[in-house]
Amino acid sequence: MIRQKGNSWFVRWRENGAQKQKHFGIGPEAKLKAELYESEIKLAKKRGEDLSQKRHRQGLFFNELGQLYVDNLRATGRSENHIKNMVTLLNNVFVPLMPDRPVAELTFEHLLTFAGEFSGRAQSTRNRYMDYINAIFNFGVAHKLISENPMANWKKPKEAKRDVQLSVNDLGRIIQHAEPHLAWALEVSFNLGVRTGESELLALQWRQVDFGQGEIKVFAPKTRTHRIIPIKAEFLERLRGKMAESASSSVVEYKGKAVKSLRRSFRSACEKARIEYPVRFYDVRHLYCTTLLNNGADLAAVSKLMGHSTIKMTTDSYYHTQKIEKTRAVGLLPNITSV
Repeated sequence: MIRQKGNSWFVRWRENGAQKQKHFGIGPEAKLKAELYESEIKLAKKRGEDLSQKRHRQGLFFNELGQLYVDNLRATGRSENHIKNMVTLLNNVFVPLMPDRPVAELTFEHLLTFAGEFSGRAQSTRNRYMDYINAIFNFGVAHKLISENPMANWKKPKEAKRDVQLSVNDLGRIIQHAEPHLAWALEVSFNLGVRTGESELLALQWRQVDFGQGEIKVFAPKTRTHRIIPIKAEFLERLRGKMAESASSSVVEYKGKAVKSLRRSFRSACEKARIEYPVRFYDVRHLYCTTLLNNGADLAAVSKLMGHSTIKMTTDSYYHTQKIEKTRAVGLLPNITSV
């Protein structure tokens, strides 16, 4: 089991009647490594494997490749939330279901069987899981840890586009029923169109706001890029007033501290506002984009504001909602009548 002495993390277990332990160092990174190692030991015991022989297996196994991938995520600056999520999936989902053999021996058929274990989940979830697995294998190939990706022939099944129903009026109702910190977070999200959650919205700092130029500089961990978002004059004044009241460096705060999650309070506000259709916090970003496009904003400009890597991404994700543009396009046809 995992233990901690001071800031140092280690795993202790019994093997053939003797007590063993392995140290991983100090800090959050060491804890994550210890958790992954402990999950390997538990899985080996569950399968009735000889732990001493398991350590001398030939070839790189998926659990080992997964750990190297996690180390790379941290080294390249991915968010701690993303890293924790990946470790959880490796420990509880991927490693237990992956065939216990070296990656070099895994075949496409093995991966099809692995994918079949997720048949009861939504297609979007299954695709996300397989994307993660594919990324781990691609990492292995890129760093010459494995010779080829056994998922090279994988074709992602298409997902039905989610019907986002949130309107500006309904967002206003949610804000009216929200706690003050959530109401402000929703207002910020709608006016800036930033990605919700820890990556952008909750990471915003007052120093990023340029009141003189009327803009904010946003860093996107997802794409490792910065983008400049102009701020509407009225909202710029709202920001100025909120900064004067702020007790921290964070744009979105609660009792003077940065906020880590808004999911629970958002769900509560939606219930109080009697929103009867499925809605996620991320739908506010969607609403920002579709509202701009519906009001005639340039597609390329909106794509830049959203932080998308290509205009095609914006088109594929949002342009299908443009009823006004479709109606305008059809209206350009000349009138032709039959005799």
